[in-house]
Amino acid sequence: MTFNRDDPNTWPCFRPLIIAHDVGRSRDRSTAVIGGLGPFVPSLVGIKEAEELPQGLYGSARASALAAIDRRYYSDAIIVADLSYDPTYAEVLFEAFGPRVIGLTISRNGEGMDPERRPVKHGSMLFYTIGRSYLLELYHSSLQSRQVRIVHGPLTQRAHEQLTRLETETRESGIVYRCAPGQHDDLGVSCAMLAWAARHPHLVSWVRTAMSARMPRRPPPRISPLGWT
Repeated sequence: MTFNRDDPNTWPCFRPLIIAHDVGRSRDRSTAVIGGLGPFVPSLVGIKEAEELPQGLYGSARASALAAIDRRYYSDAIIVADLSYDPTYAEVLFEAFGPRVIGLTISRNGEGMDPERRPVKHGSMLFYTIGRSYLLELYHSSLQSRQVRIVHGPLTQRAHEQLTRLETETRESGIVYRCAPGQHDDLGVSCAMLAWAARHPHLVSWVRTAMSARMPRRPPPRISPLGWT
């Protein structure tokens, strides 16, 4: 397939690959949006695929569904998970994916630059806090400047429609984006999360930490009464 910078389906790989995982509430579906930076035009962010996980999944079952998608991409992705509504899910994700997981809390304020390291079983995870309006406006800006390329499909189209249907309210603090009753924005927010992560200044260190965790460790040298063996 001939490389086309406007079609992430033709990109041979992503450097790095990122999965944005929106963790839905009880009546929402969790999502996985897959993409990352292009190999030949690193200034471009590509979104290759969007998926909605089956409804009613929680904890390890939800992580297993995400792992099935991750395996299709050789279990090599940085996973950015929105844990705003279920911070305890961080333990399950870290158990399944290790330090490849980056936690995100979407709130009223924050630019997603200053991480907090939180303990989890067998290690710790980085958590970033970002304002919802800031995240969405950052994504809109990237789309308008054509820094994002998206493979067109039913779910990526749904993601686009979700964002265009958001209601806005202007306040002194800025624009607030809201879902109309009965509407969802999980896929659209996941796309915004992926674009945010792909351009984050800490991305290189996330990749370095993930690669270090995958490297086989040499066994320590044995010591005998006569010295090193």
